[in-house]
Amino acid sequence: MEIVKGPIQIVGYGSLLLEESARKSVPNLTGFRLVRVPNYIRIFNKVGIVFHTRRQIDPADVRRASCASRWREGAEIICSTFECPADEWPELFEREHRFRWIEVEFVEADGSIGKGQMCTEWSDAGYRATRIKDDQDYFERVGQHYSGKLWRDDILPFPEYLQLCLDAAGSHGPELIDHFLQSSFLADGVTTVEHYLKTHPNALLP
Repeated sequence: MEIVKGPIQIVGYGSLLLEESARKSVPNLTGFRLVRVPNYIRIFNKVGIVFHTRRQIDPADVRRASCASRWREGAEIICSTFECPADEWPELFEREHRFRWIEVEFVEADGSIGKGQMCTEWSDAGYRATRIKDDQDYFERVGQHYSGKLWRDDILPFPEYLQLCLDAAGSHGPELIDHFLQSSFLADGVTTVEHYLKTHPNALLP
């Protein structure tokens, strides 16, 4: 991880839509607000290792996904953005260790354009080659908790995490919940979370 000397503009789209959640990793963040990020969707296609460390997940249960972002031309997601002090960046980076960080443009409420760092989807090969020192490092971070692929197209949202994301969106009003449901997709990249919840009434239950 490169040394950062100044504050970093962060863009969040899942649980970071809630300022309280963002402050767990970035206690001294400033300028928290909502913005629009064009040409991206949310997609629940990353195995959440933190879920495995907190709870024993049945191997047959595919509900183990956390949320990533994916480029999709013409799409748009409403996100949060805030400034992360340089000395708090390492903790946020560690929290999001299995994501790829990219710079994206966002649109402010007044129509002006800004830029920030956002987590996006990756691949198992890319993660291992770029972030992992050796097999022991991977074992400590992932392998001791979970043995399969991290990025998958056949998993479903982890119920408690999906509820956290919905609560985060809901903190800004019902319009943002509707937007979240319609602009977020299952790992297949086709099924919206809105459709998933309508057809699986127990999706949010443990």
